[in-house]
Amino acid sequence: MMPARFAIPFVAVALLASCSQPAPPAETATAPAATRPAPEAGNPTIAQPAPAAPVSAPIASQPGPQGSQWDLTRAAVTGNLLTVQFLVKPAADKNLSFIDQKIDDVSAVDDATSQRYSVLKDDTGKPMASPVAPTGRVLRLSVDRGSQAVVWFKFPAPPASSATVSINIPDVGPFDGVTVQR
Repeated sequence: MMPARFAIPFVAVALLASCSQPAPPAETATAPAATRPAPEAGNPTIAQPAPAAPVSAPIASQPGPQGSQWDLTRAAVTGNLLTVQFLVKPAADKNLSFIDQKIDDVSAVDDATSQRYSVLKDDTGKPMASPVAPTGRVLRLSVDRGSQAVVWFKFPAPPASSATVSINIPDVGPFDGVTVQR
């Protein structure tokens, strides 16, 4: 048996030893984000672009210029904006060159009120659409055979009481009675 004069200091040292936590080894500690070295420029995981969002199944399809097919894949309201998106495919045996289509001629019509909406413009006057020619006034689209392209337009959202819209693009069949997702 241990004398009492040695037992108290022994118990105190044992308790202190069990309460303290060792610091992590220096090689496993993580540096704060501001002091971490920048990734190498040649790192392929950094250089890869984010994967594109998958395109939805067509809501409706219409023929377009030069035998192309225009698939409406989205008609949705977010906030005060109605976004319509198309997947454009050229005819199987040729390329599609669709140049100088005036964006001012593209419209969405509220089926409940017959109100016509034009493509919105940003603060600089550029249409909220893609792909747009550098002039900003025309839709410029070129698609090689076997490929496809995404085209989209933004309009003011129709009132919540309007369930459908009709979308009109010159030289493309009309998309009538399209249900608006909210």
